Amino acid sequence: MAETMTAIGAGAQPAERRSIRDWPGWDYLPGIAFFVIGVLALTEPHLASFAAGIYLGATLCVAGGFMLVGGIAGVGHRGDWLGILLGLISPAAGVMVLFNPIAGAISLVWVMGAWFIVGGIFELAMGFSVPVGRGWLILIAIVNLVLGGFVIMMPPAQAFAFLGYLVGISLVFRGLWSLAFTADIHGIRQQAESAMR
Repeated sequence: MAETMTAIGAGAQPAERRSIRDWPGWDYLPGIAFFVIGVLALTEPHLASFAAGIYLGATLCVAGGFMLVGGIAGVGHRGDWLGILLGLISPAAGVMVLFNPIAGAISLVWVMGAWFIVGGIFELAMGFSVPVGRGWLILIAIVNLVLGGFVIMMPPAQAFAFLGYLVGISLVFRGLWSLAFTADIHGIRQQAESAMR
């Protein structure tokens, strides 16, 4: 009896101990966070727009600092003074946005509208010159032109809220994409582990 128990004990495999760091659910947390923050932004678009204005100001300050350092380090080369000039203008604009993030957010919306219009013009010109996919490209160009004109003609209050909705929709779709991508990666990993067994 004792020999039998010894044989069973010798043949038994020790249970695999897994820490909480090995939990596969951690990979889904970024997607969940994006989705939740996006939903919150859609429920509070003005707060999301305010945060976007602060983010814009901080980005201009940081980017301007790097451009200024790069311009000073490249003194004597072509384009160095342009880097220094942009390095001085960008932080100044960033500080102005940080002091009034609402105006910065509204300006960002109008810049986006202008970007839609410029992009729509180029896409429309390209649509008449390419032989393949002409219809879709012209359709996208018309949509961008209409959207850009609509955004530029928005009153400031509507433009401010529009940015919050845009941020919320972007974060929701980013979260959904992250969750779907993570699920696919986990599926591929499980298939690979099953094939190796």
